Amino acid sequence: MRPNEDRISPNIPMTAPYQSKLIPHEDFIRQCRSKRWSYPRIATALLETHGVKTGASTIFEFVKVRAKKRQVFALPPKESGETFFERAPAQPAKNDESIPPKFIVRQMK
Repeated sequence: MRPNEDRISPNIPMTAPYQSKLIPHEDFIRQCRSKRWSYPRIATALLETHGVKTGASTIFEFVKVRAKKRQVFALPPKESGETFFERAPAQPAKNDESIPPKFIVRQMK
Protein backbone atom coordinates (compact mmCIF):
# COMPACT_ATOMS: atom_id res chain seq x y z
CA MET A 1 0.00 0.00 0.00
CA ARG A 2 1.29 3.48 -0.87
CA PRO A 3 1.83 5.97 1.95
CA ASN A 4 -0.84 8.44 0.75
CA GLU A 5 -3.28 5.83 -0.50
CA ASP A 6 -5.15 5.65 2.79
CA ARG A 7 -6.13 9.36 2.40
CA ILE A 8 -7.91 8.77 -0.92
CA SER A 9 -11.56 7.93 -0.45
CA PRO A 10 -12.67 4.86 -2.42
CA ASN A 11 -16.11 6.47 -2.95
CA ILE A 12 -14.77 9.34 -5.11
CA PRO A 13 -14.72 8.32 -8.80
CA MET A 14 -11.65 9.16 -10.86
CA THR A 15 -12.38 11.70 -13.58
CA ALA A 16 -10.52 12.74 -16.71
CA PRO A 17 -8.14 15.68 -16.46
CA TYR A 18 -9.55 19.12 -17.17
CA GLN A 19 -10.23 19.76 -20.85
CA SER A 20 -10.78 23.34 -22.00
CA LYS A 21 -13.98 24.12 -23.87
CA LEU A 22 -11.80 26.18 -26.22
CA ILE A 23 -9.87 23.19 -27.63
CA PRO A 24 -12.36 22.62 -30.50
CA HIS A 25 -11.96 26.31 -31.44
CA GLU A 26 -8.16 26.44 -31.25
CA ASP A 27 -7.75 27.02 -35.01
CA PHE A 28 -10.30 29.86 -34.96
CA ILE A 29 -8.48 31.51 -32.03
CA ARG A 30 -5.13 31.06 -33.82
CA GLN A 31 -6.51 32.74 -36.96
CA CYS A 32 -7.92 35.63 -34.92
CA ARG A 33 -4.63 36.17 -33.08
CA SER A 34 -2.71 36.11 -36.39
CA LYS A 35 -5.00 38.96 -37.48
CA ARG A 36 -4.01 40.70 -34.21
CA TRP A 37 -7.52 40.63 -32.76
CA SER A 38 -7.78 41.53 -29.08
CA TYR A 39 -8.89 38.89 -26.59
CA PRO A 40 -12.22 40.65 -25.86
CA ARG A 41 -12.93 40.76 -29.60
CA ILE A 42 -12.20 37.02 -29.90
CA ALA A 43 -14.51 36.33 -26.96
CA THR A 44 -17.31 38.26 -28.68
CA ALA A 45 -16.69 36.45 -31.97
CA LEU A 46 -16.74 33.04 -30.26
CA LEU A 47 -20.09 33.88 -28.68
CA GLU A 48 -21.61 35.17 -31.93
CA THR A 49 -20.28 32.53 -34.34
CA HIS A 50 -19.88 29.40 -32.19
CA GLY A 51 -22.13 30.07 -29.19
CA VAL A 52 -19.23 29.68 -26.74
CA LYS A 53 -19.52 32.06 -23.80
CA THR A 54 -16.06 32.78 -22.36
CA GLY A 55 -14.03 35.67 -21.06
CA ALA A 56 -11.04 37.43 -22.56
CA SER A 57 -8.81 36.28 -19.68
CA THR A 58 -9.77 32.65 -20.34
CA ILE A 59 -8.74 33.00 -23.98
CA PHE A 60 -5.50 34.71 -22.94
CA GLU A 61 -4.61 31.84 -20.57
CA PHE A 62 -5.54 29.30 -23.28
CA VAL A 63 -3.17 30.99 -25.74
CA LYS A 64 -0.44 31.51 -23.13
CA VAL A 65 -0.32 27.82 -22.17
CA ARG A 66 -0.01 26.77 -25.80
CA ALA A 67 2.46 29.48 -26.87
CA LYS A 68 6.03 28.70 -27.84
CA LYS A 69 8.45 29.19 -25.02
CA ARG A 70 10.65 32.16 -25.84
CA GLN A 71 14.38 32.27 -25.29
CA VAL A 72 15.38 33.78 -21.97
CA PHE A 73 18.08 36.41 -22.26
CA ALA A 74 20.77 36.51 -19.59
CA LEU A 75 23.86 38.53 -18.91
CA PRO A 76 27.15 36.84 -19.80
CA PRO A 77 29.43 35.81 -16.92
CA LYS A 78 31.90 38.38 -15.55
CA GLU A 79 35.35 38.44 -17.06
CA SER A 80 38.49 39.90 -15.55
CA GLY A 81 39.39 43.39 -16.75
CA GLU A 82 35.74 44.36 -16.97
CA THR A 83 35.01 48.06 -16.49
CA PHE A 84 32.73 49.67 -13.95
CA PHE A 85 31.47 53.16 -13.26
CA GLU A 86 32.32 55.20 -10.24
CA ARG A 87 31.88 58.82 -9.25
CA ALA A 88 34.62 61.24 -10.14
CA PRO A 89 36.43 62.85 -7.21
CA ALA A 90 34.72 65.99 -5.97
CA GLN A 91 35.97 69.14 -7.62
CA PRO A 92 35.34 72.70 -6.56
CA ALA A 93 32.31 74.22 -8.26
CA LYS A 94 33.13 76.73 -10.94
CA ASN A 95 30.14 79.00 -11.56
CA ASP A 96 27.09 76.75 -11.54
CA GLU A 97 26.35 74.55 -8.51
CA SER A 98 23.48 72.74 -10.33
CA ILE A 99 25.76 70.76 -12.68
CA PRO A 100 25.82 67.10 -11.51
CA PRO A 101 29.19 65.39 -11.07
CA LYS A 102 30.50 63.46 -14.07
CA PHE A 103 31.13 59.74 -14.17
CA ILE A 104 34.39 58.16 -15.24
CA VAL A 105 35.28 54.62 -16.30
CA ARG A 106 38.15 52.78 -14.64
CA GLN A 107 39.59 49.34 -15.23
CA MET A 108 38.98 46.73 -12.53
CA LYS A 109 42.12 45.28 -11.00
